[in-house]
Amino acid sequence: MDNYKLVKKGIFEKLASFEERINSMSAEGWNAISMSSDNNSIILLMERRR
Repeated sequence: MDNYKLVKKGIFEKLASFEERINSMSAEGWNAISMSSDNNSIILLMERRR
C-alpha cells in the first residue's frame, strides 16, 4: 500500500528551510512524485511505499 502526502511551502517560510524539510522527509523514505507552483507557493506530492 502506498501513502501519499501533499507538502506546501509556507507563505513566510524560507526556501532553505523548505528544502531541509523535504530532505528530512526523503531520509524517512518519502519520494517526490510531482511538483507544482501556485502564485508564490510550492506544492510537492510525496509518496512512500510500504
